[in-house]
Amino acid sequence: MISPTSAIIAITLNCNSRCIMCDIWKNKIPNELPSEYYKKLPSSLLDINITGGEPFLRQDIVEIIRNMKAAAPHARFIMNTNGFMPHMVKKHMPEILKIDPNFAFRVSIDGIGKAHDAIRRIPGGYKKILESLRIAKELGTRDLGIAFTLIDQNVEELPKVQKLADDLGVEFSMTVATSSVIYFGTGKDHLRPKNPERLEHNLEQAARAHLSRMSPKELMRGWFLKRLLHFVQTGKRALVCDAGTGFFYMDSLGNVYTCHLKPWKMGNIKEQSMEAILSNQTYAKRVASCDACWMVCTAKSMMRKKIFRVALEALKDKATIQFPMPQKPDFGVIVPTNAQ
Repeated sequence: MISPTSAIIAITLNCNSRCIMCDIWKNKIPNELPSEYYKKLPSSLLDINITGGEPFLRQDIVEIIRNMKAAAPHARFIMNTNGFMPHMVKKHMPEILKIDPNFAFRVSIDGIGKAHDAIRRIPGGYKKILESLRIAKELGTRDLGIAFTLIDQNVEELPKVQKLADDLGVEFSMTVATSSVIYFGTGKDHLRPKNPERLEHNLEQAARAHLSRMSPKELMRGWFLKRLLHFVQTGKRALVCDAGTGFFYMDSLGNVYTCHLKPWKMGNIKEQSMEAILSNQTYAKRVASCDACWMVCTAKSMMRKKIFRVALEALKDKATIQFPMPQKPDFGVIVPTNAQ
């Protein structure tokens, strides 16, 4: 029996943003999957990435998470939001934290102030995001973080956003713009940084910031970012993908795919059991040779399987750092309450 440990679940494919690197906001999808179907998720899951569209557009978000928790009681829940609805964060996070006090909350920030607003194309969005983070923290959310999507337009914003995460005392993760016929839209790979020197400099510095620390989690992030640079430069993943077995993607209509990048549909949760869906290994050979992406959500399950190899390589990466670390550029004091 196939027992995936990770899942990427879009509880809605509607969105209130207008991101340059994603076309989900163009959707107008009615009658999305009712909350009771989330009880059918496999109990083997250890990580559930709740995403969208914008998850807080679901009025039944609390019931969805309650049903996910009942189905996969050992899973760590991570919700990714654009942060543009602080009033909904205030409304729903208290109940969500009652379901799971360790619930992780991630907001997308792709630049400081107007730089972010230009990419997400929501005026005043940056200020709303910082308000959402503040509210989530005040409500008792312990696992907070910022997610950054790298494109040509924001290469120089990367160190600034990483510094912001440090200043706020929250986690930092990143990926690069990626195409998907069933999710982000096509042609998004072309938005990636064009200047190889600036790309390498900023990604190396981002990786070094993680590798210079002592915690295992930070070492894993540093290892991941160095392989992200390799992926952008070569188009090759550092680890073979295990989509459809180690993890899967489910959209807001109940369609289950190997991942959120390929149109490799395995079944539908409204029509079949998860056991029957996961037994469909039609695309196994294609998955094993796929180099379409390098994302935390699609690498996590294989990183778990190859933890000793990853840990050894991370330690080797750390050993290459020359100390003391170069002083970080001074971008000035970022004061969230005065953000524009």
